[in-house]
Amino acid sequence: MGIVERRERLRIQVRSDIVKTAKEIAREDGWPAVSIRKIADVIEYSPPILYEYFESKDKLLEAIRVEGFDFLQAEFLKIKTHFSNPQKQLVEVAQTIWNFAVKNPEVFQVMFNLEGAYCDAKKVYSHAMNITGNPVWEMIASLRPKSGEAVTKTYYEWWCLTFGFISITMTTQPRHAFPQAEPVYMEGIRRFIRSIM
Repeated sequence: MGIVERRERLRIQVRSDIVKTAKEIAREDGWPAVSIRKIADVIEYSPPILYEYFESKDKLLEAIRVEGFDFLQAEFLKIKTHFSNPQKQLVEVAQTIWNFAVKNPEVFQVMFNLEGAYCDAKKVYSHAMNITGNPVWEMIASLRPKSGEAVTKTYYEWWCLTFGFISITMTTQPRHAFPQAEPVYMEGIRRFIRSIM
């Protein structure tokens, strides 16, 4: 392996360490406790080196937000190819979103500006909600093959129901109450799916 390849591998590793450490600090102490300086102390780099990777905490949070939406998008594509029934697909998508939020609360918080994880950038939302090639929009279109405008409206309602329910649950309920909230969420999903058929 040449010098250029080694440098690139090191750069990727340091960036990964920064993101991982930020999430670990947030999980332990909350997002207000996360700072470039604190991350630098944990991974034993100087703050100026970290600023070469992320010029601000906002840029770091934006990268984590993108990572969260990209992960979910990849999962939705897998669901779309694995299941042929659009009702089943949407139920699986909803369950995937719930499981992701429960297992990765610190990432979900960044995705939706919860619990002090405020990120000013909003570009990723327009990308995640873009209907072109969007597997969830296509699942809804399979159930409601009318005009694209009606499908897009229903897709927006889907976003509000899934991500909104989880966001409200995360900000109003203690963590130990999540198992009781999950069946309420999934029943709401099933009712919503029945309503659009």
